[in-house]
Amino acid sequence: MTVLVTGAAGSVAGMMLPYLADLPLRLTDRVAPPELPGAETARGELTAPGFAASVLDGVSAVVHLAAVPHPGTPWGGLVEPNLAGVGALLAAAAEHRTPRLVLASSVHAMGGYLFAGRVPIQETWAPAPCCPYGATKAFAEAAGRAHAHRTGASVVSLRLGAVQPEPFTAGLRPTWLGPDDLGQLVRRALTADVGSGVYHGVSAGSTVWSIGRATAELGYRPALDPARYPVDDDESTSLCQPESRFR
Repeated sequence: MTVLVTGAAGSVAGMMLPYLADLPLRLTDRVAPPELPGAETARGELTAPGFAASVLDGVSAVVHLAAVPHPGTPWGGLVEPNLAGVGALLAAAAEHRTPRLVLASSVHAMGGYLFAGRVPIQETWAPAPCCPYGATKAFAEAAGRAHAHRTGASVVSLRLGAVQPEPFTAGLRPTWLGPDDLGQLVRRALTADVGSGVYHGVSAGSTVWSIGRATAELGYRPALDPARYPVDDDESTSLCQPESRFR
């Protein structure tokens, strides 16, 4: 299995790639991707003419991480990387008949439920983004479902939590996704016998994010317990706050 990883120079990829080191990899990003033993690299924009098709040639699976990941980014900074980028990737995947795609979504696609106090948030609920960034991730999930329906490819969307080496505040604990669990989740998404699905990706013990579907369908069983890490007492949410409320 040759795996294409987009956004390979980002922080999430940096924590994930060690867990894919035994696989043939092709790494791409808009800046220089990391140099890993045995891995191919390609630098470019997914939206550039022909680039997505060129990097998808000959791969068996894709882990799509490329995006602007900042919740405070306005729409103008999201359209090309987060919307057009996933569109270009899926078009090239259809052209090459790529059988498996793993799309990095985000818990921000469901953040509206958190602010409404509707927890634990279920993976089967309709998206409820809390910000423009979350809305772009909800779009990617929908585009992935449409791609799976039209092509028969397996498309797994992972609503990643806060990917950090440790949960540095108390408020981050329920949403934290540690490196070992991130690696396990992506490995299982690459091999599970599923057609199309959306799954939450957080570490163990969360009272906010249900991972029942990820456990049942992907076999994901997080091993990292955020309660075991010393943290600051800051209880603020790890998701973006609403800018205003009409009352």
